[in-house]
Amino acid sequence: MLSKTKQKSRWQLAAVLSTLLYSGIATCHQDHSHPNSAIKQAAEFGQATYLGNEAVMIEHGDTKILFDPFFHNSYGTYQLVPEAMRQAMMQGQPPYDNIDAIFISHAHGDHFSAQDVLTYLTRHQNTWLVAPNQAIEQLYRFAEKEQQDMAAIKARLVAVPLNFGDQPWRNKVNGLVVEAVRIPHAGWPQRADVENLVFRVALADEGTKQESNVVVMHMGDADPDDDHFRPFKAHWQRKVTDTAFPPYWFFYSMEGNDILTEHINAKQHIGVHVPVNVPKELKATGKQFFSKPGQQQTIGNGMTKQGAEDHHHD
Repeated sequence: MLSKTKQKSRWQLAAVLSTLLYSGIATCHQDHSHPNSAIKQAAEFGQATYLGNEAVMIEHGDTKILFDPFFHNSYGTYQLVPEAMRQAMMQGQPPYDNIDAIFISHAHGDHFSAQDVLTYLTRHQNTWLVAPNQAIEQLYRFAEKEQQDMAAIKARLVAVPLNFGDQPWRNKVNGLVVEAVRIPHAGWPQRADVENLVFRVALADEGTKQESNVVVMHMGDADPDDDHFRPFKAHWQRKVTDTAFPPYWFFYSMEGNDILTEHINAKQHIGVHVPVNVPKELKATGKQFFSKPGQQQTIGNGMTKQGAEDHHHD
Protein backbone atom coordinates (compact mmCIF):
# COMPACT_ATOMS: atom_id res chain seq x y z
CA MET A 1 0.00 0.00 0.00
CA LEU A 2 1.25 3.49 -0.82
CA SER A 3 1.97 5.97 1.96
CA LYS A 4 -0.28 9.03 2.23
CA THR A 5 2.66 11.19 1.15
CA LYS A 6 3.27 9.13 -1.97
CA GLN A 7 -0.45 9.01 -2.79
CA LYS A 8 -0.63 12.79 -2.53
CA SER A 9 2.50 13.17 -4.65
CA ARG A 10 1.13 10.81 -7.30
CA TRP A 11 -2.17 12.64 -7.63
CA GLN A 12 -0.47 16.03 -7.74
CA LEU A 13 1.84 14.79 -10.50
CA ALA A 14 -1.07 13.22 -12.36
CA ALA A 15 -2.88 16.56 -12.32
CA VAL A 16 0.18 18.33 -13.69
CA LEU A 17 0.65 15.73 -16.42
CA SER A 18 -3.00 15.89 -17.39
CA THR A 19 -2.72 19.64 -17.85
CA LEU A 20 0.56 19.43 -19.77
CA LEU A 21 -0.36 16.53 -22.01
CA TYR A 22 -3.97 17.09 -22.82
CA SER A 23 -4.68 20.81 -22.81
CA GLY A 24 -7.00 21.36 -25.72
CA ILE A 25 -7.96 17.62 -25.83
CA ALA A 26 -9.49 15.63 -22.96
CA THR A 27 7.74 13.48 -27.78
CA CYS A 28 29.69 -0.66 -31.74
CA HIS A 29 31.29 -1.29 -34.13
CA GLN A 30 34.74 -0.81 -32.63
CA ASP A 31 37.33 -1.19 -35.35
CA HIS A 32 40.33 -2.38 -33.33
CA SER A 33 42.40 -2.79 -36.48
CA HIS A 34 42.19 0.86 -37.54
CA PRO A 35 45.09 3.04 -36.35
CA ASN A 36 43.12 6.27 -36.43
CA SER A 37 41.52 6.79 -33.02
CA ALA A 38 39.06 9.36 -34.37
CA ILE A 39 37.71 6.82 -36.83
CA LYS A 40 37.55 4.22 -34.07
CA GLN A 41 35.59 6.65 -31.90
CA ALA A 42 33.17 7.42 -34.74
CA ALA A 43 32.55 3.69 -35.10
CA GLU A 44 32.04 3.23 -31.37
CA PHE A 45 29.44 5.96 -30.89
CA GLY A 46 26.08 6.54 -32.50
CA GLN A 47 24.14 9.71 -33.19
CA ALA A 48 20.62 10.83 -32.34
CA THR A 49 18.79 13.37 -34.50
CA TYR A 50 15.65 15.03 -33.19
CA LEU A 51 12.68 15.18 -35.57
CA GLY A 52 9.78 16.44 -33.43
CA ASN A 53 7.81 15.62 -30.26
CA GLU A 54 9.16 12.13 -29.40
CA ALA A 55 10.40 11.39 -32.92
CA VAL A 56 14.11 10.55 -32.98
CA MET A 57 16.41 8.98 -35.57
CA ILE A 58 19.30 6.89 -34.25
CA GLU A 59 22.31 6.08 -36.43
CA HIS A 60 25.26 3.79 -35.82
CA GLY A 61 27.47 2.88 -38.76
CA ASP A 62 25.12 1.85 -41.53
CA THR A 63 22.25 1.08 -39.14
CA LYS A 64 19.39 3.56 -38.79
CA ILE A 65 16.17 3.38 -36.80
CA LEU A 66 13.26 5.75 -36.18
CA PHE A 67 11.10 6.19 -33.09
CA ASP A 68 7.57 7.65 -33.44
CA PRO A 69 8.42 9.45 -36.70
CA PHE A 70 5.00 9.87 -38.34
CA PHE A 71 2.14 11.78 -36.71
CA HIS A 72 0.02 14.83 -37.45
CA ASN A 73 -1.52 15.98 -34.18
CA SER A 74 0.35 18.51 -32.06
CA TYR A 75 -2.67 19.20 -29.85
CA GLY A 76 -1.69 22.84 -30.19
CA THR A 77 1.25 22.27 -27.87
CA TYR A 78 3.90 19.92 -29.19
CA GLN A 79 6.50 20.04 -31.95
CA LEU A 80 5.42 18.55 -35.27
CA VAL A 81 8.00 17.05 -37.60
CA PRO A 82 8.64 19.82 -40.17
CA GLU A 83 6.95 19.02 -43.47
CA ALA A 84 10.22 19.15 -45.44
CA MET A 85 11.74 16.64 -43.02
CA ARG A 86 8.67 14.40 -43.19
CA GLN A 87 8.76 14.42 -47.00
CA ALA A 88 12.49 13.64 -46.99
CA MET A 89 11.81 10.63 -44.77
CA MET A 90 8.96 9.50 -46.99
CA GLN A 91 11.15 9.72 -50.08
CA GLY A 92 14.14 8.11 -48.40
CA GLN A 93 16.42 11.07 -49.00
CA PRO A 94 19.72 11.17 -47.06
CA PRO A 95 20.16 11.16 -44.15
CA TYR A 96 16.78 9.43 -43.85
CA ASP A 97 17.61 6.65 -46.30
CA ASN A 98 18.00 2.92 -45.63
CA ILE A 99 16.01 2.83 -42.40
CA ASP A 100 16.23 -0.61 -40.79
CA ALA A 101 13.21 -0.33 -38.48
CA ILE A 102 10.52 2.00 -37.17
CA PHE A 103 9.41 1.75 -33.54
CA ILE A 104 6.07 3.04 -32.27
CA SER A 105 5.72 3.65 -28.53
CA HIS A 106 1.92 3.87 -28.53
CA ALA A 107 -0.95 4.64 -30.87
CA HIS A 108 -1.81 8.24 -29.97
CA GLY A 109 -2.15 10.95 -32.60
CA ASP A 110 0.97 12.82 -31.49
CA HIS A 111 3.06 9.65 -31.98
CA PHE A 112 1.48 7.60 -34.74
CA SER A 113 -0.24 8.00 -38.09
CA ALA A 114 -1.46 4.72 -39.59
CA GLN A 115 -1.75 6.33 -43.02
CA ASP A 116 1.83 7.61 -43.06
CA VAL A 117 3.31 4.40 -41.69
CA LEU A 118 1.43 2.31 -44.25
CA THR A 119 2.60 4.59 -47.06
CA TYR A 120 6.18 4.49 -45.84
CA LEU A 121 6.36 0.71 -45.43
CA THR A 122 4.81 0.19 -48.87
CA ARG A 123 7.49 2.37 -50.45
CA HIS A 124 10.45 1.10 -48.44
CA GLN A 125 10.57 -2.66 -48.70
CA ASN A 126 13.53 -3.21 -46.35
CA THR A 127 12.11 -1.37 -43.33
CA TRP A 128 10.42 -3.24 -40.48
CA LEU A 129 7.81 -1.98 -38.03
CA VAL A 130 7.82 -2.85 -34.31
CA ALA A 131 4.76 -1.58 -32.45
CA PRO A 132 2.17 -2.41 -29.79
CA ASN A 133 -0.85 -4.41 -30.86
CA GLN A 134 -3.04 -1.30 -30.79
CA ALA A 135 -0.92 0.41 -33.46
CA ILE A 136 -0.82 -2.71 -35.66
CA GLU A 137 -4.60 -3.00 -35.37
CA GLN A 138 -5.00 0.65 -36.40
CA LEU A 139 -2.81 -0.05 -39.41
CA TYR A 140 -4.99 -2.97 -40.53
CA ARG A 141 -8.21 -1.00 -39.97
CA PHE A 142 -6.91 1.89 -42.04
CA ALA A 143 -5.80 -0.44 -44.85
CA GLU A 144 -9.20 -2.14 -44.86
CA LYS A 145 -11.02 1.19 -44.94
CA GLU A 146 -8.88 2.41 -47.84
CA GLN A 147 -8.97 -1.02 -49.54
CA GLN A 148 -5.19 -1.23 -49.53
CA ASP A 149 -3.43 -4.57 -49.78
CA MET A 150 -1.23 -5.40 -46.77
CA ALA A 151 0.47 -8.36 -48.44
CA ALA A 152 3.62 -6.42 -49.32
CA ILE A 153 4.28 -5.35 -45.73
CA LYS A 154 2.68 -8.04 -43.59
CA ALA A 155 5.89 -10.04 -43.11
CA ARG A 156 7.67 -6.91 -41.79
CA LEU A 157 5.14 -6.10 -39.07
CA VAL A 158 6.17 -7.11 -35.56
CA ALA A 159 3.45 -6.73 -32.94
CA VAL A 160 4.53 -6.56 -29.29
CA PRO A 161 1.81 -8.43 -27.36
CA LEU A 162 2.34 -7.08 -23.85
CA ASN A 163 -0.31 -6.75 -21.20
CA PHE A 164 0.17 -4.70 -18.04
CA GLY A 165 2.47 -6.61 -15.68
CA ASP A 166 3.84 -9.00 -18.31
CA GLN A 167 7.51 -9.88 -18.28
CA PRO A 168 9.72 -7.99 -20.77
CA TRP A 169 9.47 -8.95 -24.43
CA ARG A 170 12.62 -9.68 -26.45
CA ASN A 171 13.16 -10.40 -30.13
CA LYS A 172 15.67 -9.94 -32.91
CA VAL A 173 14.33 -7.78 -35.73
CA ASN A 174 16.27 -7.15 -38.93
CA GLY A 175 19.58 -7.51 -37.08
CA LEU A 176 18.49 -5.40 -34.08
CA VAL A 177 18.16 -6.78 -30.57
CA VAL A 178 14.85 -5.34 -29.38
CA GLU A 179 13.40 -5.46 -25.87
CA ALA A 180 10.20 -3.89 -24.61
CA VAL A 181 8.39 -3.37 -21.32
CA ARG A 182 4.83 -2.14 -21.00
CA ILE A 183 4.89 0.85 -18.65
CA PRO A 184 1.61 2.72 -18.06
CA HIS A 185 0.93 5.95 -19.89
CA ALA A 186 1.42 9.18 -17.95
CA GLY A 187 -1.47 10.09 -15.69
CA TRP A 188 -1.88 6.61 -14.22
CA PRO A 189 -4.34 5.15 -13.29
CA GLN A 190 -6.18 6.97 -16.07
CA ARG A 191 -5.49 5.67 -19.59
CA ALA A 192 -4.55 2.26 -18.21
CA ASP A 193 -5.78 0.73 -21.48
CA VAL A 194 -3.06 2.48 -23.53
CA GLU A 195 -0.32 0.08 -24.62
CA ASN A 196 2.68 2.30 -23.93
CA LEU A 197 6.02 0.60 -24.55
CA VAL A 198 9.51 1.38 -23.29
CA PHE A 199 11.87 0.08 -25.96
CA ARG A 200 15.52 -0.81 -25.42
CA VAL A 201 17.30 -1.40 -28.73
CA ALA A 202 20.88 -2.56 -29.35
CA LEU A 203 21.80 -1.29 -32.79
CA ALA A 204 23.38 -3.68 -35.24
CA ASP A 205 27.14 -3.58 -35.72
CA GLU A 206 28.25 -2.00 -38.98
CA GLY A 207 28.79 -4.59 -41.69
CA THR A 208 28.19 -7.68 -39.52
CA LYS A 209 24.65 -6.81 -38.37
CA GLN A 210 25.52 -8.32 -35.00
CA GLU A 211 24.55 -6.69 -31.69
CA SER A 212 26.76 -3.67 -30.96
CA ASN A 213 27.54 -1.68 -27.84
CA VAL A 214 25.29 1.24 -28.87
CA VAL A 215 22.08 0.85 -26.90
CA VAL A 216 19.20 3.33 -26.75
CA MET A 217 15.96 3.46 -24.78
CA HIS A 218 12.79 5.23 -25.89
CA MET A 219 10.23 5.59 -23.12
CA GLY A 220 7.13 6.80 -24.95
CA ASP A 221 4.73 8.58 -22.60
CA ALA A 222 5.71 6.55 -19.54
CA ASP A 223 4.30 7.42 -16.14
CA PRO A 224 7.04 8.52 -13.67
CA ASP A 225 6.11 6.20 -10.81
CA ASP A 226 8.79 3.83 -9.53
CA ASP A 227 6.13 1.22 -8.76
CA HIS A 228 5.95 0.63 -12.52
CA PHE A 229 9.70 0.21 -12.96
CA ARG A 230 10.79 -1.60 -9.80
CA PRO A 231 9.32 -5.03 -10.75
CA PHE A 232 11.61 -5.10 -13.81
CA LYS A 233 14.86 -4.43 -11.95
CA ALA A 234 16.59 -7.49 -13.43
CA HIS A 235 15.66 -6.35 -16.93
CA TRP A 236 17.06 -2.85 -16.48
CA GLN A 237 20.26 -4.12 -14.88
CA ARG A 238 20.91 -6.78 -17.51
CA LYS A 239 22.13 -4.24 -20.06
CA VAL A 240 23.53 -0.70 -19.88
CA THR A 241 21.74 1.87 -22.03
CA ASP A 242 23.93 4.56 -23.57
CA THR A 243 21.15 7.14 -24.00
CA ALA A 244 17.55 7.11 -22.80
CA PHE A 245 14.84 9.41 -24.15
CA PRO A 246 12.31 10.00 -21.36
CA PRO A 247 9.38 12.38 -21.68
CA TYR A 248 10.44 15.64 -20.09
CA TRP A 249 8.08 15.38 -17.13
CA PHE A 250 10.43 12.78 -15.58
CA PHE A 251 12.69 15.73 -14.77
CA TYR A 252 9.97 17.41 -12.70
CA SER A 253 9.83 15.05 -9.72
CA MET A 254 12.25 13.34 -7.37
CA GLU A 255 10.61 10.02 -8.23
CA GLY A 256 11.00 10.57 -11.97
CA ASN A 257 14.66 11.50 -11.58
CA ASP A 258 15.26 8.48 -9.35
CA ILE A 259 13.83 6.22 -12.06
CA LEU A 260 16.30 7.66 -14.55
CA THR A 261 19.35 7.55 -12.30
CA GLU A 262 18.66 4.49 -10.12
CA HIS A 263 16.43 2.11 -12.08
CA ILE A 264 16.81 2.06 -15.85
CA ASN A 265 20.64 1.79 -15.98
CA ALA A 266 21.22 4.55 -18.54
CA LYS A 267 24.35 6.69 -18.83
CA GLN A 268 22.62 9.70 -20.37
CA HIS A 269 19.07 11.09 -20.50
CA ILE A 270 17.66 13.48 -23.09
CA GLY A 271 14.13 14.73 -22.55
CA VAL A 272 11.58 14.65 -25.37
CA HIS A 273 7.87 15.49 -25.81
CA VAL A 274 8.81 19.07 -24.95
CA PRO A 275 6.20 21.76 -25.76
CA VAL A 276 7.07 24.23 -28.52
CA ASN A 277 7.06 26.93 -25.86
CA VAL A 278 9.66 25.36 -23.59
CA PRO A 279 8.55 25.64 -19.95
CA LYS A 280 10.75 27.76 -17.73
CA GLU A 281 10.52 24.99 -15.16
CA LEU A 282 12.17 22.59 -17.59
CA LYS A 283 15.01 25.01 -18.34
CA ALA A 284 15.52 25.46 -14.62
CA THR A 285 16.13 21.73 -14.09
CA GLY A 286 19.47 21.92 -15.89
CA LYS A 287 18.63 18.69 -17.73
CA GLN A 288 19.31 17.97 -21.38
CA PHE A 289 16.35 17.93 -23.75
CA PHE A 290 15.46 18.10 -27.41
CA SER A 291 13.10 20.85 -28.55
CA LYS A 292 14.22 21.94 -32.04
CA PRO A 293 14.07 19.58 -35.04
CA GLY A 294 17.55 18.90 -36.37
CA GLN A 295 19.29 18.93 -32.99
CA GLN A 296 21.81 16.14 -32.71
CA GLN A 297 23.50 14.31 -29.87
CA THR A 298 26.38 11.85 -29.95
CA ILE A 299 25.38 8.68 -28.14
CA GLY A 300 27.82 7.26 -25.67
CA ASN A 301 30.23 10.02 -24.72
CA GLY A 302 28.11 13.12 -24.10
CA MET A 303 29.59 15.09 -27.02
CA THR A 304 27.15 17.28 -28.91
CA LYS A 305 26.68 18.62 -32.40
CA GLN A 306 23.97 21.30 -32.46
CA GLY A 307 23.18 19.36 -29.35
CA ALA A 308 20.40 18.80 -26.92
CA GLU A 309 19.57 21.89 -24.91
CA ASP A 310 20.51 22.19 -21.27
CA HIS A 311 20.31 24.84 -18.60
CA HIS A 312 22.89 26.97 -20.42
CA HIS A 313 20.44 27.62 -23.26
CA ASP A 314 17.75 30.27 -23.18
